[in-house]
Amino acid sequence: MTTNKAGTPIIGSNRQLFIDDHMIEESQGVARVLNQPSKYVGNPIMIALYPWEGAIWLYGTVWNDDDEGQFRMWYQGQAGMAIPQMGSDFSDSPWNHIGFDPTNLLYTVGYATSNDGIFWNRENLGVVEYKGSRNNNLVMTDVCFANVIKDTREQDPDRLYKSIFWQSGTPDGTNNMGEGVSVAFSPDGLHWTKYENNPVLTRSSDNHMLLGWDDLHNKYVGYFRPTLHEGNMTRRIGRSVSEDFENWTDPIDVLAPDEKDPPGTELYGMPVFIYEGMYIGLLYVYHAEPEEKQIRFYGPVDIQLAVSRDGIAWERAGDRVPFIPNGPVGSIDMGEIYAALAPVVMGEELWFYYSASTADHGDVGGASYACLAKLRRDGFVSVNAGDQSGYLVTKPFLCQGGTLAINASAKGGDIGVTVLDESGIQYPGYSRQDCALFDGDSTKHLMSWREKLSLEELKGSNIRLKFYLRNAKLYSFWQD
Repeated sequence: MTTNKAGTPIIGSNRQLFIDDHMIEESQGVARVLNQPSKYVGNPIMIALYPWEGAIWLYGTVWNDDDEGQFRMWYQGQAGMAIPQMGSDFSDSPWNHIGFDPTNLLYTVGYATSNDGIFWNRENLGVVEYKGSRNNNLVMTDVCFANVIKDTREQDPDRLYKSIFWQSGTPDGTNNMGEGVSVAFSPDGLHWTKYENNPVLTRSSDNHMLLGWDDLHNKYVGYFRPTLHEGNMTRRIGRSVSEDFENWTDPIDVLAPDEKDPPGTELYGMPVFIYEGMYIGLLYVYHAEPEEKQIRFYGPVDIQLAVSRDGIAWERAGDRVPFIPNGPVGSIDMGEIYAALAPVVMGEELWFYYSASTADHGDVGGASYACLAKLRRDGFVSVNAGDQSGYLVTKPFLCQGGTLAINASAKGGDIGVTVLDESGIQYPGYSRQDCALFDGDSTKHLMSWREKLSLEELKGSNIRLKFYLRNAKLYSFWQD
């Protein structure tokens, strides 16, 4: 968000969400509420089918590629893990492994496509050899936690696609974990060339997420887990930057467990994406057993929200209530949940792809697979009011004219808006009494005041908005 010379925010056309207090000056009789996405009733959307998969983990990337006209997915497999089979009694034993061979463990990167984001195809690519055959859908092997971006800024067509990953170990011990973070380049996302001077980072741990190019800082940005350095063995989130995707700075800690977290809480990783001008993190929160160990290894993982205005200073959102929670005992996602890099905007919904496991972190014998959850657009956090009317007043911002749009639900209630000047004095004709109250459910509703259909006559003025809510939820507002 930019500001004018006086320091007043210019919101532009960005939707203003309520994940943090950034635009909230005052409120009364309302509450900010975290909204969890709805897990798709058809989950899982993809399970391991082939020996080179073994398990499916969505530490990776899913997007809807307009150029290709299809959804594209890069996911992690674990060859050597047994293929999960449906149990005869789903409630007692939903998934069962039919064997596990740790001496033959190989991390792989698989590729899948979809026309609708739900039903996925794993075509034979013929790119990577696995056990003497190229009849598979693999694009890389010996690679952990591979993230993929399509870098439209890139001038070299052979580097259009970029990936960052952890170079995994091999069964014979010749390539052990610990080498660090590496990168690779590709012209199409399928044929990859690993950077000759890998690893690009040696001090980071095995979980990392790539934001990509950040226009605010004019750098590539990644969020890493810098566990294994400086004697600090608590899992936490660090930030590293690069100007060329080859030379990366040592990760600087930006988010760590604190006194508000229960004992044993660690931060396992965090995909970060830019949404309506803010940085949103899907924080992997690891509820480790609080044992007296240097590194804790057992416990469930869920996803919480974090938010930042610059990608550096972060705060936890939604009172640390899980955004994508673990399911109940016996469910397919009762153990670990990890989200892909960013949600896919599908019309007026956000689609979150994630991997889920029946086993806790550190347990052997569970199954993992790809899942989907859907959220109303802008729906991360809403400002809610009940039977008694409440209100919210925004901080001043520069009015750029146009219409005032809201994303809100007010069935059985209503929402009205008063427009105030910078000092809090109401503009004539923009009172609550003049406002045409909203009493529906819409992701984009244009507010109006009797004969005033827009804010055009206030263009160039610093204004505040006072929202009045009754039995309503307000998700966002913006100038259209």
